[in-house]
Amino acid sequence: MGTIVAKPRKSGKVAYSAQIVIKRKGKIIHREAKTFDRKRAAQAWLNKRETELSLPDRLERARKPSKTLGDVIKRYIEDHNKNIGRTKAQVPGPVDIHFPDSIFLTFLLQSSKGDCCYGSCLINE
Repeated sequence: MGTIVAKPRKSGKVAYSAQIVIKRKGKIIHREAKTFDRKRAAQAWLNKRETELSLPDRLERARKPSKTLGDVIKRYIEDHNKNIGRTKAQVPGPVDIHFPDSIFLTFLLQSSKGDCCYGSCLINE
C-alpha cells in the first residue's frame, strides 16, 4: 500500500517521501504523501498512517473535504457567548482556506485553555 522514495535535495542530502495510494476497482480513491529527513521516520509514519486508514470509517473520514477557515470562525462565534469586539467583527464572512481538521482541533482546544498565541500554534503544527 505504501512506498518510500528517496529524493535528492539541492544541498545534496536525501529526503524520503512516504506515499500512500489506495485503489478500489482500479481507481485511486485516496492518495497522500509526506516528506521526511530520515528513512526511519518515513517508515514509522507510513506504518502508523496505514494502520489508521485500515480502521473502520477512517478512510471515509480522510476522504471528506476539510473544513474552511470560515467554518471555524463561525463555530468560534457560536461557541463563545460573549460580545464580539470591533477587531473580530471586521473578519469577513466565509473564508475558503482549507486546513486538516486536526490543526483546527488543536487550535480550538489550545485557545480555549489559553495555551495558544492565536495562530502560532497553527504554524508550529
